[in-house]
Amino acid sequence: MKIKNISQNISITDSAKEAVSVSDRVFGLLNPNSSRFLVIKTHFGIHTFFMSGKIDVIVLDKKGSVAKLKDNLSPNSFFFYNPLHSTVIEMPPGSITEFSIHQNDKIYIG
Repeated sequence: MKIKNISQNISITDSAKEAVSVSDRVFGLLNPNSSRFLVIKTHFGIHTFFMSGKIDVIVLDKKGSVAKLKDNLSPNSFFFYNPLHSTVIEMPPGSITEFSIHQNDKIYIG
């Protein structure tokens, strides 16, 4: 699955994975075989319990625009957002800066 920052015309990854199974949704980036870019459909928030390192997180609105950003989310943390938004992308730390992701940027997933 590809992820691209359309607003900045920057390809983020060609190897993202959508968390569709229960295992993907529960274990996410804890699974060593999982892509380092994980797309999750969920409401309210995510957690980083049992993770060994930080992650970057972007939350998209229904139109695919960045509604909320969190860089360097620490292990054993919660991250909450507006429950109207349901698409979350978990990425390696530093990705938000590396790929010039800003509030309201349009993100393509496909």
